[in-house]
Amino acid sequence: MILKYIYREMVEVLREAGVDLPDLDARIIIEERCDYDWSDIIAKGESLDVDSDICQQMRQDVTKRINGRPISRIYNKREFWGLKFSLSENTLDPRPDTELIIELALQRFSGDYFPKHILDLGTGSGCILISLLSEFLDSHGVGTDLSSGALDMARYNAQQNGCGKRVSFIHGSWWNALESDHTVSCAANETAHKVQQKFDLIVSNPPYIANRVIEKLAPEVKNHDPILSLDGGVDGLDAYKIIFPRLKMHLSRCGIALLEIGYDQENDVMRLSEEYGFALRTVHNDLAGNPRVVEISCGDK
Repeated sequence: MILKYIYREMVEVLREAGVDLPDLDARIIIEERCDYDWSDIIAKGESLDVDSDICQQMRQDVTKRINGRPISRIYNKREFWGLKFSLSENTLDPRPDTELIIELALQRFSGDYFPKHILDLGTGSGCILISLLSEFLDSHGVGTDLSSGALDMARYNAQQNGCGKRVSFIHGSWWNALESDHTVSCAANETAHKVQQKFDLIVSNPPYIANRVIEKLAPEVKNHDPILSLDGGVDGLDAYKIIFPRLKMHLSRCGIALLEIGYDQENDVMRLSEEYGFALRTVHNDLAGNPRVVEISCGDK
């Protein structure tokens, strides 16, 4: 079948099914299944053939997408901050809004002033930490996660994105992962030692959805993202209630923490920050105008 026509067919089917951005999804399907890219579709679409077996595969992918499976879950990969990340059933599918953490870190650290040590609590696929290390080439990172499967994926992504030798991954729950001796994996090596305890930059995209709300989420979220990455407890604040009490112990004197929050959690997280004596710099909004990232310094209130 001619490339141009299979592309049009997929866009139309996806649009009729109510899929957001059907043209983008169709393009990604072609790029994953064929040796063609967007420029081929535009410039040579009427002269390029697609093998019938590949056409069948692409139609099957369209059906999966219509049935609620995200494109990122069909191919188990996602682009984040211009880098390619592999995903699994153990990792959250990273969203573009989370890139705000990277943007803010680049604003706060510039020139020769860089975060020597970076901590990512609940690292998942490693997308935040690895993206930061791709920008801060002299920095070293630590990522923690309760899911060993997620850490396997993060370790793989670090190696694929060229920072495996500058990042360690520790299995454990939040701060507990740092505060005991663990077998720490860095690149291909594993050694038991006590890891860095003070960090210039601490980041996290913790689970922050109230458990009563999870069933109301879009099917492509609730059916495909791991519950461990979504469920923030009764009020959605369980993770923050663990992070704040010991944050000062691990944040360097001039360091900052950047924590992603839910759109309706600004006041609650500000209250927690005040309760534990932090100087809350600001709450940053995402492109939709919703509160997205809380920036915290180590100063007293």
